Amino acid sequence: MQVTALKNDAGSIGLVALDEAYLLADSIGLSIKEPSHEELLNDVLSELLNLFRQQASGLVLDPVYSLPLLKEDEQNAPLIVRLEQLQNPDPLAVPQLLKNWGVEDISNMYGMAKLELHYHPAEEQALTKKQFVAEIFDFCEHEEIDLLLKLMIYNPTEEKFDIPKFQESQMEAVSELQRFASILALQYPQDPLAAATLTTNLDIPWLLTADDTPYDRFKENLRVALENGATGFLASETLWQEIEGMRHSDQSPDIEKILQFIQTTSKDRIIELLRISKEELADQ
Repeated sequence: MQVTALKNDAGSIGLVALDEAYLLADSIGLSIKEPSHEELLNDVLSELLNLFRQQASGLVLDPVYSLPLLKEDEQNAPLIVRLEQLQNPDPLAVPQLLKNWGVEDISNMYGMAKLELHYHPAEEQALTKKQFVAEIFDFCEHEEIDLLLKLMIYNPTEEKFDIPKFQESQMEAVSELQRFASILALQYPQDPLAAATLTTNLDIPWLLTADDTPYDRFKENLRVALENGATGFLASETLWQEIEGMRHSDQSPDIEKILQFIQTTSKDRIIELLRISKEELADQ
């Protein structure tokens, strides 16, 4: 599958990531190793899938938890499937690929591949990580599918976060890695000028990634990113993060309340983000 399949009539892209089941389970107090908990997790994941397959322009799934829940007889949004393992003991290490799953499998299901990379241009493993991503991208090209690279710039542990340094590192990383991806998902560049500079230096489209950014803040960041060249967004926890506090008195998850939140607030949020993306790109 190619990136063009993700675009709507306005040319924008709105993706929802449901490929981190363990984070979702942790947030609502479930253990994916407990069979009874896994059933509850599947209930929540199924509700999220049912909602976003109808609304988003694409879904990012993992082959272990979320992908098997899709029903073949239902119309689904285009699929992007995760390549790396769900829980890497060291997220800053070179990603480890899932066993018995890969680019060829994604190609066979007419999907698109997704790889998440935590990266800093000055790190010792920078060259190894670049070579790793290049090999994945070459294989994707061989299988005639596109690769979404979620590029996360981390702050070295010995340094305080500094916006100019982050922007410099992000720009350097994008320059180094963009030739090994079909589309990038990036953190908020922190201001309009940095977003515009990213766009100017990119030969491929980029999306703003949300992760756990509070929804209202992400919404404003998205407006700025779109006004300065972003093509859309990749959202996850920001659409449902409040469900973490929905517990019974014994601290077990209040599944009924969680599902109600997804059916109402999460739905309203994805609709609003898609509307913002379409309107901003239509005005350009």
